[in-house]
Amino acid sequence: MMTEEQRCPYHDKAKKLMNICRNPNSFGRGDCRNPNMPRNRLRLPCLRLDEWAAFTLEKLNRSKGSNFLADCLVELRDQNASKDFILLLEELLPYAQSVESYKRSSEFIFLKLVSELQMEARFSLDSILSLIAALSGDLKYDFAPFLPRLVKSLLILLNNGGLKNAETIEQIFTSWSKIIENLRFCFARDVRGALRSTLELRYYPIINEKMSKSMSCVLDLARPSQLQKGIKMILSEVAEQPERAARAGFLHYDMIVRLQKS
Repeated sequence: MMTEEQRCPYHDKAKKLMNICRNPNSFGRGDCRNPNMPRNRLRLPCLRLDEWAAFTLEKLNRSKGSNFLADCLVELRDQNASKDFILLLEELLPYAQSVESYKRSSEFIFLKLVSELQMEARFSLDSILSLIAALSGDLKYDFAPFLPRLVKSLLILLNNGGLKNAETIEQIFTSWSKIIENLRFCFARDVRGALRSTLELRYYPIINEKMSKSMSCVLDLARPSQLQKGIKMILSEVAEQPERAARAGFLHYDMIVRLQKS
């Protein structure tokens, strides 16, 4: 249990929220935990003060210089004991002491990671892909220029045997989904740019539907004007190569439905 000092400065705020939950008259009539309350009445979950404080303190500590890449490196150090991967970690750790330090070396770090995307190192692929996703989480908008080169490296990996390995496909998709999620605010403002960067993966056999579905988090944030541009972009892609029509169907339909609802 956390002490009173450790809870500060979030103790008072959390306490007020918890008092709202306990106050029978907070939202008019009845306790928000009362099972007889009408369904349309607002309900708040009862908060545990120590959990609230731990969560907010964790966010505060991360803002002081922690980063996803460093956390991921430390975590994977205990999970992957292969010699090549340990050497890679030792080489990257000095650059990951803070976001500011490795932003200056982001090009080197990225090239080092994508160079390891080989089927010969398939036992380390999941770890490498996790590190790339962590890098995108820290760089955000600055990671977007790396995306075309990442797509090219993933295509080479798939062509060199990755497509025959279901585990490798799943690892690629998991990492790719995290990357797109990290860049969703950037891509939501430029849907055409997002489609352009992901074109080859969206039409790649077998994985095309999964890759198209990963764009959902971008479309959730996109404005109608961006959705219209995206629809035109897909139509132009199909016009250039009609054989793409079947593989473009899911994303095209998804955009039209979202546009009609907006």
